[in-house]
Amino acid sequence: MGCDLEDHDANYDEHPQREIYLGAFYIDENPVTNADYKKFINETGYKPPYLGLSWSRKYDWHSGVYPEGKENCPVVLVSWHDAVAYCQWMGKRLPTEAEWEKAARGTDGRIWPWGNKWDSQKLACHGVGDTQPVGKFKTGKSPYGCFDMAGNVWEWVADWYGSKYYQEAPVKNPEGPGVGVHQVLRGGAWTHSKFSVKCAKRFHKPPAHCDNYIGFRCARSV
Repeated sequence: MGCDLEDHDANYDEHPQREIYLGAFYIDENPVTNADYKKFINETGYKPPYLGLSWSRKYDWHSGVYPEGKENCPVVLVSWHDAVAYCQWMGKRLPTEAEWEKAARGTDGRIWPWGNKWDSQKLACHGVGDTQPVGKFKTGKSPYGCFDMAGNVWEWVADWYGSKYYQEAPVKNPEGPGVGVHQVLRGGAWTHSKFSVKCAKRFHKPPAHCDNYIGFRCARSV
C-alpha cells in the first residue's frame, strides 16, 4: 500500500509504501450508477443529486430524474453523507481506504489496476469529455475483477484524511484517523491525467462536497 518516495509522481501523503494485512471483505465490481441510485431515491424519498449551478446543470437531476442517457454512468453530485446513506440502505458500507486500494491493486504493487504500463484505452480519463458507462473498459479491470478503479469518477471511501497517517497507521486492517476535516477519495476521474489515476493516489474533500467527478462504490464485511 502507498508509494515510495523515489517515485517522482508520488505525493508526500502516499509514503511510506508498506505491506499491510486485511481481513476478507466484499466490494462491488462497479461504482454505483444513476439507475442504482434512482431505486434508492424512489424507495426512500431521499433527495436527488441537484446543485442548481451553471456548471452542474448537465448533471443535475431535474424533477428527480437523472440526465438522459446516463442510466449506466456513475452517479455524481453526491456527498460522502449521501454515499453513506445509500450504502446503509443496501445493507453495505463504504470500503476503507486500504480495502479500496487492495481491490484496485492486488498484492503485487502494480501502478494501475491492469499493470505497470500506461494505456489510455483502458480507462475513462482526461480527454474522454464526460463520465462513461460502468464496466465499459473491460481490459482495465483490477486483479479482482473490479471495473473503473482508475478513472471515471473519484470514489468516496470510509476514512478521514490524514496527511501523515501512513507513517503511523497499524499494519493490520487500518481504518484511517479517528477524526478529521476531509474524507478520502480514491481512483481518479474522467477529468484527470494518468498521474492522478494511479492505484496509490490519494485525494480528499470535505464530506459535504459534491462534484461532477465524484461518486462511490459499496463494500461489505464478511
